Amino acid sequence: MSLLFGLSFVATKFALKSIPPFTLIFLRFSLASLFLGVIYFRKGRTPLLPGDRWRLFLVSLIVPGLYFLAETYGLKLSSATSVSLLISTIPIFAAIFAFFLLGEKVGIWRAAGIFLSIGGVGIIVAAGGEGVEMQRMIHAGNLLGLGAALCAGLYMAMARNLMARYSPLTITTFQALFTVALFLPLAGWEQGSHRWEQVRPLTLLAVLYLALFCSVLAFFLWNYGISRLEASKAAVFTNLVPVFTVAGAYGFLGERIQLGQIIGGALVIAGVSLASATRGNNLVKKMASFAV
Repeated sequence: MSLLFGLSFVATKFALKSIPPFTLIFLRFSLASLFLGVIYFRKGRTPLLPGDRWRLFLVSLIVPGLYFLAETYGLKLSSATSVSLLISTIPIFAAIFAFFLLGEKVGIWRAAGIFLSIGGVGIIVAAGGEGVEMQRMIHAGNLLGLGAALCAGLYMAMARNLMARYSPLTITTFQALFTVALFLPLAGWEQGSHRWEQVRPLTLLAVLYLALFCSVLAFFLWNYGISRLEASKAAVFTNLVPVFTVAGAYGFLGERIQLGQIIGGALVIAGVSLASATRGNNLVKKMASFAV
């Protein structure tokens, strides 16, 4: 799961070279919803209660809606390495929102992990490129990546009750369908200026990878893993996601790794590990319904 999801940032960055953001999100979730829908109906569907349909639709506006919008545009402006490191702070934001919205206790170790990660985030966001315009663009992309993590953390707190009543497969299937409906008009709007003749076969393979290997296969690998591991142990493997992204971005995209990314990334991963290792922490298990 960590390998597949880590390379998703690389695949997205590559696909954005010839496919606009709204269209890419629409294509990814259209394909994913087809496969998830088949699996959902074959396994025995669990209908949503009328009131829960609207609740799930509203939280789906945040994730996958705003989440993937911010992540995709962040990748368009910044590096896959920086965005993946910032996305790895999702458990930190989840703990913060759970404290304010649900009244969950933070604890001294989780609080230490939060502050450690915040320091790493500051270093990563501040990292830029050469030239004023390039720095502004990268800073904007980093802030969008951070905004995506914030959306995911807010979603985890808001959707807690839904997660307790429905399986991750049910929630993820309906989220994919809602996302397709949400981005259909936006993708159609982009077609007025988009030239499909610029799309290469490798770009289409990247889209297939995002839809099938990330939104479907990684989803099931993740659920299989957390069904046999404690949440604290599973959290360790989620920290490998940016590691695979860094390796993939260097090998496939030719991205250079900056000192600020190394220092900031180390602080973020250390902070997330510290915050996720506390007893009774079920945040990792809640990530299954949207992370892939």
